[in-house]
Amino acid sequence: MKKGIKRRVVWSYLLLIIFSVALFETMLLLALRLYYVDGMKQALRDQGTMFSSFYEQEIIDYRLKPDAVNLLNQYNFLVNAQVQLIDENGHILADTHQGTDQNVSKYDDVRSALMGTTGYLDTVVEDERVLIVTQPLKRGSTVIGAIRFTTSLEKVNEIHFQNTLLLLSFGGIVILAAAIMSLFLANTITKPVSAITIAAEQMASGKLSTRIPKEKDDEIGKLADTLNYMAKKIEKNEQLKNEFIASVSHELRTPLTSIKGWAVTLHSMSEDVFFQDGLEIISNESDRLNGLLNELLDFSSLSSGRLPLVFQEVYLPVLIKQVVQQLEPRGARQNLKIMVEIDESVKEISADYNRLKQVLINLLDNSLKFTPSGGLITVQLVRDKKEAVITINDTGIGIPDAELKFVKDKFFKGKSQAAGSGLGLAIVEEIILAHHGLFSLASKVGSGTTAEIRLPL
Repeated sequence: MKKGIKRRVVWSYLLLIIFSVALFETMLLLALRLYYVDGMKQALRDQGTMFSSFYEQEIIDYRLKPDAVNLLNQYNFLVNAQVQLIDENGHILADTHQGTDQNVSKYDDVRSALMGTTGYLDTVVEDERVLIVTQPLKRGSTVIGAIRFTTSLEKVNEIHFQNTLLLLSFGGIVILAAAIMSLFLANTITKPVSAITIAAEQMASGKLSTRIPKEKDDEIGKLADTLNYMAKKIEKNEQLKNEFIASVSHELRTPLTSIKGWAVTLHSMSEDVFFQDGLEIISNESDRLNGLLNELLDFSSLSSGRLPLVFQEVYLPVLIKQVVQQLEPRGARQNLKIMVEIDESVKEISADYNRLKQVLINLLDNSLKFTPSGGLITVQLVRDKKEAVITINDTGIGIPDAELKFVKDKFFKGKSQAAGSGLGLAIVEEIILAHHGLFSLASKVGSGTTAEIRLPL
């Protein structure tokens, strides 16, 4: 079910869950990073405010520039950061770390601080992600300098990475659980549908006794009830049809027998050639109608399962030779050669002798009927593992592709003038199925037809 309901249901739920989890985790990770970065910004701002408050008098007394180094060294900062004191022109007055820049007025955070507002800068310095917070130092409302904090974001990145792994693991568990639940949900839909499909195919193939088990009283359960009801009604109608065919066939046999008898009697009494020809036609057509009635009775009995099969040990090589010997005179009259290839290792099988003989005669009769003069008919018996395979191949006119898939249907008649009642192959298949075997046909127009019978040994 690569493109079936199961795949669509599973992937629909799974994609929805994946999208939801990805969106949720992305928003959560962004929120966590903002939380940690904002916390660091707040801590650095607090340190700047405390520094300004602690040295408020020194700032008022204009001691920031001359005593910048002492002021910076004497103060105990509570954060791990590089601290710089900057004058109103951006020159560095003091630095806890030795830097290369002497003037930092070109940076946005410094410019913001010298204009009276706290400045922020998130950048990369020497392959390391850092956060810079610069806070103005004021005497009254006049900005006389700034204090600049530079701290590494590696710790934040490490925490963020750990949070990412944790959330990805949690997301993976959620997606896996969603996949299992989606698969379970899909199975609750597809399994009953698959069971209904298999049962419907069996019903369509003629097994009308098949019933679909109803698991739940939902839409699928109602569908199962509907199909079961349909099969029951069709089975009943099929039974009525078979009974009607059997009844009519029996009723027609009596008048046909009378017609046949009187035709033969009158034929022997008359000397008029024209009259004799007419009576012969009546006699032949009576035989043909009688054969058709026999086929109808056989098919209706086989379809309804009322024709008991007498299983016994049947030696296939002997049966095939007998059937071929019986039809060889007809083949000789039509200038057709019948060749037999038998694997003697195929021994007895359990089968109904008369019905198998009927199958072989039917198939050979078709080959004789549709093979032009000078053709060849090959009957082959081989062993294939635990099966006996009977193949009847001819060099006849063949069956068009458009008709091949219908020739085993009851009452189907091809366009050929030699086509019969349309029941022969249907009866063959019913008999082979009753023997738990398989019957198949392969054909190509102008190249002949191959009939294959597989019977369990």
